[in-house]
Amino acid sequence: MLFILIFLILLSYITLTKNNKKVIFGVLFLSVGYILLTLFLWRNFNRALGNLPALIYSPINNPQNMALCVIAAFIMLSLLQLYILASNKGYISRSNYFNKWQWMAFILLMLFVFTGSLAYTSSYWTMNDMGNVRFDQIIYIMSQPLRGTDPLKIREFIAKPLLSAVFFVGISVTAVYFFSTHRMTLKKSKQSKKKRFLAPIFLFVGALALVSGLTLSVREIGYADVKAYYFEDTKVYDNSYIDPATVDLQFPKKKRNLVYIYLESMESSYADKSIGGIEEENLIPELSNMALQEGIQFSHNDSGQLGGMMQIPGANQTASSMVSQTSGAPLRASNGVLDVNNYGMEEPVAFFPGVYSLGEVLEKENYNQMLLMGSKAGFAGRRAYFEQHGDYEIRDYYWAKNQGLIPEDYYEWWGYEDDKLFDYAKESLTEIADKKEPFNFTMLTADTHFEDGYVTDQTPDLFGDQYSNVIHDSDKKVSEFIEWMKTQPFYDNTTVVLVGDHLTMDKDFFETIDPNYQRSVYNVFLNTDKTEFKDNNRLFSAVDMYPSTLAALDVQIPGNELGLGVNLFSDKKTLMEQMGYEKFDQEMTKRSDYYDKHLMQGSDYNVERKADNQ
Repeated sequence: MLFILIFLILLSYITLTKNNKKVIFGVLFLSVGYILLTLFLWRNFNRALGNLPALIYSPINNPQNMALCVIAAFIMLSLLQLYILASNKGYISRSNYFNKWQWMAFILLMLFVFTGSLAYTSSYWTMNDMGNVRFDQIIYIMSQPLRGTDPLKIREFIAKPLLSAVFFVGISVTAVYFFSTHRMTLKKSKQSKKKRFLAPIFLFVGALALVSGLTLSVREIGYADVKAYYFEDTKVYDNSYIDPATVDLQFPKKKRNLVYIYLESMESSYADKSIGGIEEENLIPELSNMALQEGIQFSHNDSGQLGGMMQIPGANQTASSMVSQTSGAPLRASNGVLDVNNYGMEEPVAFFPGVYSLGEVLEKENYNQMLLMGSKAGFAGRRAYFEQHGDYEIRDYYWAKNQGLIPEDYYEWWGYEDDKLFDYAKESLTEIADKKEPFNFTMLTADTHFEDGYVTDQTPDLFGDQYSNVIHDSDKKVSEFIEWMKTQPFYDNTTVVLVGDHLTMDKDFFETIDPNYQRSVYNVFLNTDKTEFKDNNRLFSAVDMYPSTLAALDVQIPGNELGLGVNLFSDKKTLMEQMGYEKFDQEMTKRSDYYDKHLMQGSDYNVERKADNQ
């Protein structure tokens, strides 16, 4: 690209000088246009935009890149020659020069068009490329710092919505500038007077472009979700939230250990159709067997069918689901006010301080607690939540580097892959189990994260599809880890919870399934002494995992409710069962003064009030 750019600059310089045209402006315009057009062509023909050798030069091993660079340069030179020819013939003449007010209005026009374009292209990319995304999820992720974000997603954002917006702005503002400063005619004409009303026209067009972009963006996301999030109130918290700190929980004399494993994007839907899934072949045979034969799974399906929990707003991405499953309350940014969102700080002083979580309950009972993950715990506030709500020892990507377990410059997938995670889990679990106190060992897998999952040389190709292969391989890894635990002395007194964090966001994977099929998040409770419960035809969500996990540890819960959650081992109906799935989902989308005041107390709520009073 660079060599052809230099060649383009030389040719355009010679051409412009020869025809007495403005050289600096012309060369700059052609250079920027060439770069944008080349990147746009590369993206549309699936060429790597970050290919450094191709950006500097086009060697033999990048013939497609070189060809597209030549095409882009040819287009720009052709436009230049066409402009000069028409100008020399008198068909195009300069008719106006901007004054300072018109330049200011033109710059605002560019900013408005760019903002509107980026809003639309970002929303379109999010909803169509990622899939399974709700508005509350977008707001929460936007409120977080970039540190720890998947670099692939950042690159995709730059290559798709950002580049599309820049390219559209380049074309549109070039057209506006050209037709505002030039006159086209079939005969030679004298220079016209300056156009006095350009500034207000620019502002009007810019405002129209901004409003149009935002409107299209909201349409992509869904008017109902946006309306509910900002303008509708729910009374579910006022009427049904039970503060866990006020409940007199009764632990057994001999406290049970807990191993809680969040399985990234793990759906019951990955099973075959004969047992409730949607696949022709069972991608998760081991997890299916654990749920149907060995442990206790709660399912929305009939008896003998794999099923699971329903996904709800505020529990539809990893961090929010982890919080919801352990606090009994969905996680959302307060009213979507990003600039005052305390959760967006690198180290939040108070993260969801109004909830009383599973970690705090177990901390009070002298449990040793540890959180293990192969990614960066600080992403999306996970470190802050688990440190502030249970004083967990955090072992993440940085911990592995500091311990010398991985090289200083090692970075695979979200940090390090699950092969290493399960090895470190065995060591960490053995370490915490050797202490005399009971323990809560929590971990999070990552290989099955979208897009297509993380594949290694050892991942068998059984299905001809990368994501299917990764899901099946993860199923095997989890099973082997459980079998290892069964051989350990601590297992007899340990309850294991395996649960997905949310439905997969890999849009292509379920593109052709029956739209009436109800996808669900996987769950199973292993090694409990529970015998009486209703486990099929249940409607429940992440918030119900909190009291159910404590019940699996033989903890007595007066009323069988904590937060918005209901103990699934009891005969009490969940809020979703009482209200219906769609109604409960809708209520969780809405804002709540009770939520902001009592659960966000001291964090986003106070920050927002302070901003309002300034």
